[in-house]
Amino acid sequence: MDKKQSKADLLEKYMNNSCTQQEFKELMELIKTSQDFEGFDGPMKKYWESAGQKPLPHAVDWNRISSNIKLRLWALKKTKVQFKFAAVVVLAITAFTFILYRNANIDHTIYLTQHSGIAKTKTVLLSDGTKVTLNANSDLRYPQNLNGKTREVYLKGEAYFQVVHNVSKPFIIHSGKLKTQVLGTTFTVSAYSQVKPMNVTVLTGKVAVKDESTQALAILTRGQSATTQGNKKTFVLTRLANPEDAIAWMEDKLIFDNADLEGVALKLSNKYGVTIKVTGNRLPQQHITAIFQGQNLPGILNAITKLTHSDYKVQDSTYVLY
Repeated sequence: MDKKQSKADLLEKYMNNSCTQQEFKELMELIKTSQDFEGFDGPMKKYWESAGQKPLPHAVDWNRISSNIKLRLWALKKTKVQFKFAAVVVLAITAFTFILYRNANIDHTIYLTQHSGIAKTKTVLLSDGTKVTLNANSDLRYPQNLNGKTREVYLKGEAYFQVVHNVSKPFIIHSGKLKTQVLGTTFTVSAYSQVKPMNVTVLTGKVAVKDESTQALAILTRGQSATTQGNKKTFVLTRLANPEDAIAWMEDKLIFDNADLEGVALKLSNKYGVTIKVTGNRLPQQHITAIFQGQNLPGILNAITKLTHSDYKVQDSTYVLY
C-alpha cells in the first residue's frame, strides 16, 4: 500500500471512529511527517459530501459528538500538527456537527393553506381522513401528511372539525391563544380575533381546551361550550339545548338565541367580511332571538333594527347601528 493510499484509509477510519490506537498513532505520524496533504483530500471530500445526505438518527448523542471534538482538538494540539491542516480538520468536524444540528432542528414538513371566501364555506379533507369545514373568511394551515406523533393544524376564523379517532396521535388545533386537543370527535372552534372572545363547542365526544395566555383549562363534552373572557383565568361555560345549532352556518343559517347585539354584530362582521359597529350605551347590550337563512347583510340589518327599534347607516365602508 503506497503512502497516499495509507493516508486516505487511516483518515477515513479516523473520521468514522473505527481506527485502533495503533492506527491513530500511524495517522498522527503521517500528519507530522507529510510534506503535502493531497492524500487526505479524497476521504475529506467524501465525508463532507455524504454528511448532508445521510438520514439523521432518531436520537443524536450530542455529548458523544462534543467529547469527540474535544478529543480530536487535544490530539491535534499534542502532536503539533501544521496549523493549516489542523484548521481544515476542525472546520470539517465543526461543519459536520452544524449539519447534524441543522437537520435536527429544521422542520421539513410541507404545509398547505386553505382559505374560505366572504359569505362562503369550504370543506378540507386531511390526509388522515379528518374533515374540516371552514366558515366564511377563515384560514386553515395544515401538514400535507400527518405523519408525526401528533396531528397539529392552525386555524384563523371558524371551523367545524370531524376528527378521525386515533388514540396514538392526538389532534391539536392552534387558534390564536387557544389550544384544543382531541383524539376523535366533532366540535367547532371560533377564533377570528385575538382580542375578541374565542369559543369551542362540542357536538360529540370530549375536548380539552386551553387558553395559553391565561392558562385557563376546560374539559368539554357534548353540548358544552367554552368562551374566553379577556384576561381571566377561567372560561365562560355554557350548555346548548341543541348542539347542532353551533354549525347552523354550514347551511347558511344564522341562529341568535338571546344574543346581545354586540355579539351579533361580531358574527355578521366575520361572515360578511365587513366592519359593523354598535354605538350608544344601551344598544350593544340589547338581546335578540332570531334565525336568518339565505339573506343578504342589508336584509338582516333591516330586521335587526326593527327588533331593537334602532337604525343603521354606512359610514366610510363601516356599518354603524345607532
